[in-house]
Amino acid sequence: MSPVTPGRRAGTGSARRLDRVLVAAVVVPALAVGGALLADSAVAPRPADQPPREADLDRATLVCPTATSDGRVVVASGTGARGEVGIGAEGDDLRLDRRAAGVADTDDVAVVTGTGALAPGLVALRTAGPGLRAVACPATRSDQWFTGVGAGAEHTSVLELTNPDAGPATVDVEVHGQSGPVEADGLRGVAVPGRGTVRLRLGAEVPQREELAIRVSTERGRVAAVVVDAFVPIGRGVPTKEYLPGQEEPGLANVLLGLPDADPQDGDERSVVLANGGDDVARVRLEVITAGSVFAPAELEEVTVDPGSVERIPVEGLLGSDAAEGALGLRVVSSRPVTATFRARSGADLLQSVPGGRVEGTTLLPVPAGAKQLLLADADGVGTVRVEARDADGERLRRRRYELSPEVGLSVPLPDGAALVEVRTDGLDLVGSVLVETGSGAAVLPLRPLVLTDLVPAVRPGLP
Repeated sequence: MSPVTPGRRAGTGSARRLDRVLVAAVVVPALAVGGALLADSAVAPRPADQPPREADLDRATLVCPTATSDGRVVVASGTGARGEVGIGAEGDDLRLDRRAAGVADTDDVAVVTGTGALAPGLVALRTAGPGLRAVACPATRSDQWFTGVGAGAEHTSVLELTNPDAGPATVDVEVHGQSGPVEADGLRGVAVPGRGTVRLRLGAEVPQREELAIRVSTERGRVAAVVVDAFVPIGRGVPTKEYLPGQEEPGLANVLLGLPDADPQDGDERSVVLANGGDDVARVRLEVITAGSVFAPAELEEVTVDPGSVERIPVEGLLGSDAAEGALGLRVVSSRPVTATFRARSGADLLQSVPGGRVEGTTLLPVPAGAKQLLLADADGVGTVRVEARDADGERLRRRRYELSPEVGLSVPLPDGAALVEVRTDGLDLVGSVLVETGSGAAVLPLRPLVLTDLVPAVRPGLP
């Protein structure tokens, strides 16, 4: 047998030990990674983009526009909460008792802020003189329409933009007229300083004699917008002025409630102004809403609204006909989404009605003093509606239940002294407004759903 060299035996053992270490270093991590991949394959991957979650509203901001004279702001909680809300640029506090209203006399822009329990369902109303001018104080919105504004010598409008935050905001204003889109380079990128208000006179920005509609889009920050619309006849005519609230988005069915009486012999005017911001022609028909039915008069022809344009439809003859006796409102039905405003001029008063959105559940509306009626229509089924009227101190003046069904309207008389109107739809989905009439004018205030929650974006660590 040949002798074995000691040096060779030692080298072979070292090589085998090195092979074992190399296998452990390579194979074990590979097995671990493979096992992790197999384990993850049984778990559904999280989407890269997650929708925002709904959370209770903990801060709400409403902006009440300026007043010419006799300005008043009425604030209330749609949930009946009590406490103090901030109001005005100085951050003064206004006390709200349970189910009551707080009242502040001011002509200045009033930024109303509710926090905690006073944030969900916060509502506010601006009234002003001379005559009766009233508008629900809007929240900030990223996009809205104002239909039936003017930029001429007799019909002129002022767009009021308010930024409630400390940082700057930027707004784009898109203009449409009866002849189509209107060039308005000066209304692009309008800067609104922090906690400031900018007023744009449309007659100076885009002088036009025709009916106009404007789309206000907030590109940066938060902005609340309201239009002050005015008719100043040349000669001996009496000037008229009213707030024009915005419409959140175009719709296929726009319900316009609140039709005050008019006398054509006195030069009174009632009309509907439509705007089509889309790319296709819209075919539009008008339907009359009464307490007994909703119908389209056979003699009334369809109206076409070209893309990007505005149309005005006189309705004095329609509303003065026997068929429309007792009419509570109009429904604008269109083949393409449009925006709509009902406008009535009578003597020294100007009234404008816009769609307020569909309401389901409970809502609350502050209203000024005067003869008033709650108008309801366009319900999605048969059911009951509970209506409660309270004064500013929260004392109940009236509470009743009413039956409502589709294809009919409902008029509910309210006490003259009512300051708050609460409506509970009991499962119905409907549209409503309050028509207020006094010796010095009339106003329409649409019902709007209460804002009770907020959307919180989903935030998670990004990938390396």
